[in-house]
Amino acid sequence: MRILTTYITRQFMLTFVITLAVFLFVMAVGNIFKVIDLFSRGVPGLLILQVFSYGIPFSLIFAIPMSVMAAAFLVFSRMSSDRELIAMRACGVSLWQIVQPPVLIAAVLSLVCIYINCNLAPASHYARRTVLGKLGVETPLSLLDEGRFIRDFPGFTIYISRKDGPRVSDIVIYEFNSKGVKQTVRAKSGTIEADKQNPGKIVIHLYKVRIDQADEQFPDDLSRTKRLSADEYPVTIDVAELMSRGVVWKKRADLTMLEIFKTLRGSMLFTGDDLTDLNGLAHALIDPPNRLTDFIQAHLSDNTLMWLDKLDVSPAPGAGLPAALVADLNRLMAGPCLYTARRFEGINLNGNTRALLDRNPSGDAMLRLNRMLLENAYPAFLARNFLSNLKAEDAAVHRMSLMVEASTRLALSLSCYAFVLLGAALGMKIQRKESSIGIAVSLLLVFVFYFFIIIADAMVNYPQYQPHLIVWIPFVASEIIGYVLINRAN
Repeated sequence: MRILTTYITRQFMLTFVITLAVFLFVMAVGNIFKVIDLFSRGVPGLLILQVFSYGIPFSLIFAIPMSVMAAAFLVFSRMSSDRELIAMRACGVSLWQIVQPPVLIAAVLSLVCIYINCNLAPASHYARRTVLGKLGVETPLSLLDEGRFIRDFPGFTIYISRKDGPRVSDIVIYEFNSKGVKQTVRAKSGTIEADKQNPGKIVIHLYKVRIDQADEQFPDDLSRTKRLSADEYPVTIDVAELMSRGVVWKKRADLTMLEIFKTLRGSMLFTGDDLTDLNGLAHALIDPPNRLTDFIQAHLSDNTLMWLDKLDVSPAPGAGLPAALVADLNRLMAGPCLYTARRFEGINLNGNTRALLDRNPSGDAMLRLNRMLLENAYPAFLARNFLSNLKAEDAAVHRMSLMVEASTRLALSLSCYAFVLLGAALGMKIQRKESSIGIAVSLLLVFVFYFFIIIADAMVNYPQYQPHLIVWIPFVASEIIGYVLINRAN
């Protein structure tokens, strides 16, 4: 059995390496035009090689699963065609024993793919964009990408559901002033172009527009909001400062899995940077001006109280106070709802906070509500989280886009394990020696897999349908089909 295992392992690994090289070469051809463009700009060869190398991990995301599928199909179709499988089974070896070495190799490759998808590829993709940004290759239009709330432009928060070149669809734009949200603009479609007269600005032409304008004197009173509509509405954004600084902001594809999880779980939690007036907040907690502050003071940890006591000796807050205070505030937010009519008497709550409070939220929505309540109670001491300015449905879309990204990466990584079963089963059934057949079948099945990813990405705006689960459909289907076919043949 050891000789048989060594033979199958050698055949599978040799075929896998060859197909991986072929797929990587095909994917690298697409970067040739980028290399030619960089050469024409006079970019040094070392930097071009650096940009090219940064793209390899991203290619491996798709190349490794496709190579596993092709290798399994080619090896087992040849063995079936040469009657080797019949000879092995005649010696009392089951098909499950025969496919065991490729399955174990695929399991190891899945772990490798998890590391590549979750850490290496996002870091390399961001490094590549950083180099291109410093070279001036990144254009102002590339600052607007799809599937995330863009907060890079002062006074604006922008969300674009889909982007195809200069054409965009399902756009949401929050425009802010010193009092908060000035207006919310929603549009079905639009186009993005650089301002011809001012290259430092970009213009978004929006079509089929709905505008919600907050009242200038009472911006938090939703009953005073004006509803307007327009067939076309242009929005001009100044990006000159960002481009001159060479700032390259992380897109959704640039986030590591840890950063995605941190954004999903901790986006509403306070950090030290959110304490805009630490000294003022500390003195308010020492001498509570209202019932809410008195409640918070009663729930502070001994460590925080110790640092507050030191303010009697030194007027400047101690170095350990920010971390201790943030930990206490986050602990309070993670608990039950902070709101009671008596506790918040005399505290003005804005429209978004009242709307969320009326829904009796739970779970993550409760965390968001508690954060908004504290922000409304201490506007001079605590920074407002950008999610606090979003409507509940927009915050749900933001969260779902990250969940789809995380599910896609995990499904692609684990697809190696599913594809080896399906490839082996189809190879035994089709019994063709030609390598072109194996590559064609692999490309077709990977296309089906990617088609479900496209569907999930397109349904991000409908979080109630749980689109992050759609990417797992081809994975589960491949596992079931492969298992049934091999079990039936066995």
